[in-house]
Amino acid sequence: ATLGTGTEDVSAIGDALDKTAFNANFIILVSPVISMGSYAHAGSRKNLLGENPAKDLLEKYSAHLQVKPTTPPTFIVHASDDKAVSVRNSLMFYGALLDKNVSASIHFFPHGGHAIALRNNPGSTEQWTNLCEMWLVEMGLIPAVKK
Repeated sequence: ATLGTGTEDVSAIGDALDKTAFNANFIILVSPVISMGSYAHAGSRKNLLGENPAKDLLEKYSAHLQVKPTTPPTFIVHASDDKAVSVRNSLMFYGALLDKNVSASIHFFPHGGHAIALRNNPGSTEQWTNLCEMWLVEMGLIPAVKK
């Protein structure tokens, strides 16, 4: 989420690709850590920002506070039984996208914890990749597969 909402080109590392435009065309988030505030995943916040981060860093890395009308279309997936990262992170980001009129799709599944994968997910969570592919086609980001 931070790469899709930030303005800093973190890809510029002094190689030949530095001349390539750095712009996300879309964002796919699975069980995302969005907030560095009250719903933050404590370990992620500490590892990213240190033990006692300054308020400006908390705001900069709270992706829902950085959404702009130019934020790319976003697809979000989260399991309701995720004990590691509160689903409120996904809700906050989705709400921010709606506030800025950014196209977005959000899907909550009852099971999957913080371990939603590309395959072998429990129950209906197994369908998230199909939904994501359909969304990418619907948004015109990838061509439809001819069957």
